[in-house]
Amino acid sequence: MADDERRPQGYDRLKQHEGQGYSGMQVGRSHKWYYDQGEWRERKISPDEWEIYYQTTKRRAARAPEESGAPIGTEYNWLIVSHQRVDKLDANSYMTCLEGKKFKVAHKRASSHAWNVSEKAQRKKVIEYLEQMIAELKEADASEALPYSVGEHEHVYGLNLRTKAELLDMARKYGLSGTSKMKREELLDAVKACMELAGRPQPEKTAEQPKPDGHAERKPDGEATKLEAKSKDELYRLASERGIGGRSSMNKRQLVHALAARRQRPGKSSRA
Repeated sequence: MADDERRPQGYDRLKQHEGQGYSGMQVGRSHKWYYDQGEWRERKISPDEWEIYYQTTKRRAARAPEESGAPIGTEYNWLIVSHQRVDKLDANSYMTCLEGKKFKVAHKRASSHAWNVSEKAQRKKVIEYLEQMIAELKEADASEALPYSVGEHEHVYGLNLRTKAELLDMARKYGLSGTSKMKREELLDAVKACMELAGRPQPEKTAEQPKPDGHAERKPDGEATKLEAKSKDELYRLASERGIGGRSSMNKRQLVHALAARRQRPGKSSRA
């Protein structure tokens, strides 16, 4: 069919974004990948600097539409500027997540033996990207949560890449209403506004206990208290058993909140 014949051309079709011409995946679209068990090597070369190497095969979470995307044999050179958050679980295990940006430095078409730009031009691009990142960091408002930093602000890793279903789940935990008709970007903004207003993770669920004067006094919920006593590794396993989405990017406090919000129904036990 004519439409099927044109489909491969859509990927390479010249597109426009803010006055800049480009080809490939359309701006605004997103991918989800699963990485096979890979090999990460590192060597310490100064007190605060490490040289790293990582190799694995990444696979689409959903199968690619037929005749879509770049042809087999296409190669890319990416610059990745990222923040890696690591929590030690035991002597040999670490929970880790990565968040940041990647910039395309060069590509090589399957039908070509050469990269689209010279090594000298690639170096210039890398410098431009890094200077852009430095400028953004310098211009950032000190009152905002800064990229690539931790400590003073609550941070949900991968928030900008959450699906609409995941954002709706977060909105329910924050008690947001009127979200069913929101577009994904509107929902993301609403969740961010709620987090900024709270200045901390959503409050733990509480149980009301009567005071001597007859009024209810809110006490920390017993379930949350029990969860806080567990290690992060135990909380992660519970979250996996209860099917809590986004658990891999949660810190311990967020895992406690998510588990407390999704209690198991009486008479039902989690699957091993």
